[in-house]
Amino acid sequence: MNLMDYKNKKVHFIAVGGSSMSGLAMMLHNLGFDKLSGSDQAEGKALPALRDAGIKISVGHDEKNVQGAELVIYSAAVNEKNCEFAYAKQHGIPMLRRDELLGELSKAYKNCIAVSGTHGKTTTTGMISEIFQVAGKDATIHIGGVLPMIHSNVRLGHGDAFITEACEYVDSFLTLHPKFAIVLNIDADHLDYFKDIDHIYASFMRFVQPVPEDGCVIGCGDDKRTAKLLKECGKHTVSYGFEDTNDYYARNIEFSPQGYPSYDFCKDGKCLFRVELSIVGKLNVLNSMAAIICCMKNGISESAIKEGLHAFRGVMRRFEDRGTCNGARLIHDYAHHPQEVAATILAAQPIEKNRLWVVYQPALFSRTKAQFDRLVKCFKGADKVIVIDIYGSREPFDPTIHSKMLVDKIVEQEKQDCIYIPTMQEAAEYLKQHLEPGDLCLNLGSGSIDKLDTFITGGN
Repeated sequence: MNLMDYKNKKVHFIAVGGSSMSGLAMMLHNLGFDKLSGSDQAEGKALPALRDAGIKISVGHDEKNVQGAELVIYSAAVNEKNCEFAYAKQHGIPMLRRDELLGELSKAYKNCIAVSGTHGKTTTTGMISEIFQVAGKDATIHIGGVLPMIHSNVRLGHGDAFITEACEYVDSFLTLHPKFAIVLNIDADHLDYFKDIDHIYASFMRFVQPVPEDGCVIGCGDDKRTAKLLKECGKHTVSYGFEDTNDYYARNIEFSPQGYPSYDFCKDGKCLFRVELSIVGKLNVLNSMAAIICCMKNGISESAIKEGLHAFRGVMRRFEDRGTCNGARLIHDYAHHPQEVAATILAAQPIEKNRLWVVYQPALFSRTKAQFDRLVKCFKGADKVIVIDIYGSREPFDPTIHSKMLVDKIVEQEKQDCIYIPTMQEAAEYLKQHLEPGDLCLNLGSGSIDKLDTFITGGN
């Protein structure tokens, strides 16, 4: 299909409130699509901006929303049980999945930079985007979180570069046509779709195959599966990591009192330059190295790279400062996978503080079951842990798995101070009674846990 053929026709988005879907809707709006509409099951943070742009938005799904549409865009979470989806299919309206639309858009750019990996995609995409902006490169950006620099999760540029996250869920990233494919890490996740880690690895291998001869696969050589992919993919590759066996590596890592790392960016035994970051965590040293290599491959100067990385202060829902309570600092992070939770807790260690609290909302019943043993072990370094009820999202309730089971195992096996509190409201009340000046409280999860601070501070 030719997407631009629908520029003056009604295009409807089902489940438009997600970060990627709302960004894509805004991209089409910026491209001149003037008959856009969208719906979502509930009011969300992304919807007001879409309305302000002139896009007709409905809360609640109804087949009337689709009537008259000539193209329907839908997310991976939408299926035939959705009345709008069913109506479009029944009436033969052309339909595109979110990833198919993203793939169509990527074809329009000579230089598609696609950032993949189980962990760190949004942050690394944000780093590359910030550097491109500092360098004056007019790139189009599609990112899974709000980037403060552009006050949005999308930017329509006029240059030949398209910078995007490449999500592996339901093989979404296989529609992309990257010139530069970044693979940060390959871990077990989305096991409601993938059969096992071998299935996941095979998908990442398929993802890098479209990379042309003048392109490059950039990957973390410290990650064993990514290192294997770099050896087996048959493409021009560049590796990075903490080990000096990589093409590029970090040395002399130091942390500020705020937890911000700085390091020497090295190659062949020589320091090329010193990097200073303004976000926390050793993991972000790795993410920044991927960004540096990508930007060097795109002809960006050392000075612009250093300036962009120093200016980058993260994206919303990634170690995001959410205010204070009783003199304690509140931080929210999207971390939900055990490795991400552990990395976020580790990132908080160099920060000057009294006690480190973690409030965690498990995501999906299937994911909690599959990752149960890893979740039990991932809270090391936290002084106080609160686990609330599982966020079921697209899944039906499963009585065979429960947050209290996780708490009981953490207490029994890890001997940690961990308690079960069912709801966010109850957790907020507990925190208001027990947080003290100098404490640091991490609110972690991919579901509704990002609203915890509003309950603590009196919002709703």
